Amino acid sequence: MLTYVILFLVGSGLGFLACEFADRWGCSKRYRSPLPKKVFIVCISGIAAAWLFWWEGMLLPPGMQDIHHGFALNRYIIHLTLFVFLLAATLTDFYEMIIPDSITVTGTCVALLAAFMLPLGGLPEAWQFNEDFNSSFATPIHIWSPNLPDFLPSIESVLFTKTLLWWFWCFAMLDRVWYTKLPFRKAAAIFCRYLYRSPRTKYIVAAALTVPFIFVFVSISPVATAPLLSALVGMATGMLLVWGIRLVAQYVLGIEAMGFGDVTLMGMIGAFLGWQAVLLIFFIAPFFGLLYGIVNVALGKGRAVPYGPFLCLATVVVVIAWSPIWAATAEYFAFGIEVIGLALLGLLVLFGGLLHVVHKVMSKR
Repeated sequence: MLTYVILFLVGSGLGFLACEFADRWGCSKRYRSPLPKKVFIVCISGIAAAWLFWWEGMLLPPGMQDIHHGFALNRYIIHLTLFVFLLAATLTDFYEMIIPDSITVTGTCVALLAAFMLPLGGLPEAWQFNEDFNSSFATPIHIWSPNLPDFLPSIESVLFTKTLLWWFWCFAMLDRVWYTKLPFRKAAAIFCRYLYRSPRTKYIVAAALTVPFIFVFVSISPVATAPLLSALVGMATGMLLVWGIRLVAQYVLGIEAMGFGDVTLMGMIGAFLGWQAVLLIFFIAPFFGLLYGIVNVALGKGRAVPYGPFLCLATVVVVIAWSPIWAATAEYFAFGIEVIGLALLGLLVLFGGLLHVVHKVMSKR
């Protein structure tokens, strides 16, 4: 009982910090939370932290709670940390329709660090028993799940892949602008000038050059190699999913259908949970967003919908209900990330074509 009381207090403190961040750095003064709302969020955060600890223990097989206590504790720490970042992102997006980089960038770095420090955390794939059923072990989700690779990739290829994925994230974080209507040379000159004048460019370039040396050190440890690679692949997958929709909608409609904060938010979620979970989140979130949008329009509050909170809500659902969700979807993920990636690219092209046709039809009315 004392454990749950302590976790309630810890969760309440984390909820208070999330509210303070949203009020002080994520929102303007007119949107700051009133005291009753802040108290409610703090209390719910405390209850959720205690309940999550109980739930993580319930996911262990009967009789295995003592043996795998460390595994469950790692998973609990990772999920609780993720939920704190999701709460801060939800509050700021609801208030200001924006998700600050201070949330998503910090969360992504924490997720990558957790993949190295707590490699047995995250989402468990399945419990496997030996022949006498007296012991079991959990296989965490990795980049190849539910398959095992036919051959182990070389250290050099893994290091090269990690570096490319890290550079992709660094490029996404740059303050950049590209004018498609200008000639290429002029647009490139403006692009470079904008990067040169941005104060954050030097920090991102420094991170792009120094972090790969840390990957070299991590690659020496086989235990940490797969979790960190899985986190980087999940980060890139989450960003590409939303970034692709954003670019297609912007090209066809000429407007931003999603903010770039949603892109970095999905990158953070993917870094915590991996590409399989982030793919499910991507397809579950629109149902929550659609329901909210219908209610919003019915109440006459406009059509603008902050999409970030529904990505966060879908993330909570996937984490809590992971066991039945994975049992129902693992056979589809067995095709591998390459095949699924090509299928998603085809769906994106199809989405762009349908959106173009609908836009042309509606514009003629």
